[in-house]
Amino acid sequence: MPTLLWRVLSSMGYPEGREPRYYWNKEPLGDETLVGIEAVVPTSEGDPAWGGWVYESRGATPFHGASRAAFAVLRDLMERFPQELAHAFAGVFPRGDPYTSVWDQSEVNALERSADEDQHSDSTAMSAMYALMKTYGGLERCLGRLSGSLLTVQDEKRQLQCEFDSEV
Repeated sequence: MPTLLWRVLSSMGYPEGREPRYYWNKEPLGDETLVGIEAVVPTSEGDPAWGGWVYESRGATPFHGASRAAFAVLRDLMERFPQELAHAFAGVFPRGDPYTSVWDQSEVNALERSADEDQHSDSTAMSAMYALMKTYGGLERCLGRLSGSLLTVQDEKRQLQCEFDSEV
């Protein structure tokens, strides 16, 4: 995802030297380590509408966290600049946001293009990118919930340990 994000930004006029930067720190999580990531996409010099992004995420590795952050930026780009992406990557990025759009397939033949799909996609490459982004979006929501649950459990464990230590 970080590579895909840079290729998209580059095609939209981002010059060399304005690449996204990823900063991370390791956070202990029980016997494991969680990696906190901050992804910073600088502003575009050519278009003030491309105001830059800062996303924070977590992952099991720096690459995993960077991929989650890059996906968040790509999803935001698809939502805010659908026409620009469609022109920059002709035949690849669908119009609209797969995160919120619904493409109902025919119950008779799921391989036929539906009216919903035709509205947002002109080619099989666009449909494939839609499926990729939709799948990754589902995984992202699931990982986000799991990550939040793990942090809650870790905080509760610390609190119990502090209560236990104060009683002893």
